[in-house]
Amino acid sequence: MFQKQQKITDLFGKPKTSEESTATKSLPSSEKNSETVKGTFENFPDSQGPDYPDLFQTCDNDFRKDSFKTKLLTGTWEAAYKFDFPFREVRGTKRKLKGNWLGKHTWMKYSMSCDAVYCAPCVLFGSQRDDAKERTFTKLSPVTDWSNLSKYVSRHLSEGSSHHDNVRASERFLRMQETGKADIMGKLSSYHQEVIERNRHILGEIIKSLLFCARQNIAIRGHEEGKANFPALLHLQAQEDPILAAHLESADMKAKYTSPMIQNELLDICADQIRKGIVDRCNAASFYGFIADEATDCSTKEQIALCVRFFDKESGNICEEFLGVQEAESTTGEHLANKFISSLEEYGIVIDRMRGQGYDGAANMAGKHRGFQAKIRERVPQATYTHCRAHSLNLSVVHACKEPLIRNLRDTVQTISFAFDYSAKRLKQFNESLSNDNPTKEQMERKTKLQTLCETRWFSRVDALTTFKKCYNVIIDALEELSENGDAKARSYVCSIKQFDFLIALVTSEHVLTPLNPLSAVLQGKTQDLLEAAKESKTVISMLRAERVDDDVWEGIFEEAVAMGVRNDVQPSVPRFARRQCHRGNVPGDTPSEYWKRNLYLPFVDHLVNELNDRLVQNENRFSAQYLLPSQIGNITRAKITDLYDTFGEDLPANDKNEFQREVDRWRARWTDVQVKPETLGETLVSIKEPLFYPNIFKCLEMLACMPVTSATAERCFSVMRRLKTYLRSTMTGQRMSSLAGLHIYRDTEVNVSTVISEFAEKKQRRLAFLFQ
Repeated sequence: MFQKQQKITDLFGKPKTSEESTATKSLPSSEKNSETVKGTFENFPDSQGPDYPDLFQTCDNDFRKDSFKTKLLTGTWEAAYKFDFPFREVRGTKRKLKGNWLGKHTWMKYSMSCDAVYCAPCVLFGSQRDDAKERTFTKLSPVTDWSNLSKYVSRHLSEGSSHHDNVRASERFLRMQETGKADIMGKLSSYHQEVIERNRHILGEIIKSLLFCARQNIAIRGHEEGKANFPALLHLQAQEDPILAAHLESADMKAKYTSPMIQNELLDICADQIRKGIVDRCNAASFYGFIADEATDCSTKEQIALCVRFFDKESGNICEEFLGVQEAESTTGEHLANKFISSLEEYGIVIDRMRGQGYDGAANMAGKHRGFQAKIRERVPQATYTHCRAHSLNLSVVHACKEPLIRNLRDTVQTISFAFDYSAKRLKQFNESLSNDNPTKEQMERKTKLQTLCETRWFSRVDALTTFKKCYNVIIDALEELSENGDAKARSYVCSIKQFDFLIALVTSEHVLTPLNPLSAVLQGKTQDLLEAAKESKTVISMLRAERVDDDVWEGIFEEAVAMGVRNDVQPSVPRFARRQCHRGNVPGDTPSEYWKRNLYLPFVDHLVNELNDRLVQNENRFSAQYLLPSQIGNITRAKITDLYDTFGEDLPANDKNEFQREVDRWRARWTDVQVKPETLGETLVSIKEPLFYPNIFKCLEMLACMPVTSATAERCFSVMRRLKTYLRSTMTGQRMSSLAGLHIYRDTEVNVSTVISEFAEKKQRRLAFLFQ
């Protein structure tokens, strides 16, 4: 209500010039043809104004007070006929209000802030909805068209108008204020209040049941609507709630408020309440990053998850939050850009504050010319695109594993893992062999089967290799037992893994790839920033390079492979040497250890290091903001300060480059002081709180912090979608799924049920009353 009053104040509060006449198109019907051309109330003393309050300068809480209503109804303006009202230009003619109108019609009140008149009884006791039948002389449409004032008054006082009922209601109200006793209408009003409280209680219980199902990811509907989860939960609540029980048993079917359409409406309001809190926090930040990813659901529809990343000044943390899911009719870059921008605007996000984009490397998303990120940059040129670092790490491993020996190992492990995973007979034999091998059983930590190699999540393959290496002897025993019992494929599997080239490839790949698992977990963190991601990537690269030249590391790998082959009579060996071999490594070696080091270990490590360096340690312009960290400020130079200003200058409060340089100099002097202890220096973006006297420094760091590191947050939302939209719920609409996904993801976030009921009632006229007017 206060927002509507503010809107009217904004429309009428400032005098307009003739050049602003186009703005009147947005005014109510009674104001479209009128415009203030001159006149102000600043020069008039308060004694010349009315002795009742100005409706459009009153807050919502005061508006509900009985004292305000009494003063507005009984207040007069004796000197109105002497007052010099301001002129308005109405259809080319300057006109102004005549004071005798206010003396003739006591119900008519004047607002000095808006230069408009309204009906006090209709404002206080009439309907203030946008869809009300009569809106003239109300808060939504005060009258300012002085040339047609008589016509508006006649229509307002015509027979059948709600004005007469509102006048009678105001008279009863004043009579109650004088006597202090409630008349028959007051008693009816009390009964009406009890009915509203009963209706709100019923709807509140319905909303609580919906929230419970959404948060716990329980299907609301079922195969038979009468036996679905939602009605069953309501009837369970009704056993302890006689009001709800009476409603479910005797309510009109059109006013039961349990239909799927009402469910969708309530779920949307609940989800929107959570989303508004996220949007408010995002808009409070100076900048934000946008994250999106696409996936196909069980009904073969393309779904896009929308997330935002921003620095929350209140908590001092980097936040990545889910906004919603949108169905994409097309996956072209231009269509997705239009779809996302309209969605963000609908949510209330300020588009022009976007400074980062984070997606995978698909052509429709990352394309330089027609990709989604390119179309977004046409709208917001400062929104720098960052390829998801987790995907980049994944691609590095994919390309490194194309080494022939590693590729053959991967195929063999996958085939044997599938053989045990999809055959009950083979899995039973594997469990029997595992139960007879206590050391391996302890290493497996209660796992009872092999792990298959995931087609998309490559780092689950590292766990699969580790499991396969631990169970190597158990696998051979199980396959040999199956071969003796007539399994034709088991023998070929045994022969393929009882080779030294398989063993050395298994141990080598598992050793090299295992340190990348923690890096993958770090890159997928919500609070991770680009500087920390690059630093951790450099750490892993340095470790791999150090191990490459350390002979002891390779000797340990080779000895482990030899030890694994001893039990199964697999001796260290090398393949036949051929001068024109091109399908495998063919570098000669004096010993098996030297041969496998040159043909397997070194090429694999070099390929992996090059991929990691090219994909993860990229020097982007905004990375130069790292030199503003207190721990690195001593390394900054004039050239780097110039680069910083050229990169961030458009968003900085500084007016020129010299001002920015002076602030950086002060910032450097602050942290290079010998009295500052080293442990107080900030090492990460998150550790830097907003410096009071260094606004430009903080803007640079905040902009770098909001740039996405990974799209893992959007992918986690698809994990929710997979649990939510199963094949039994495949007909669920996109809007319902988005609301349920938001409520399930933020199931610990409190939803104000009373606010939900009020918003539900205000959207349109309902069969049951939920608001007391």
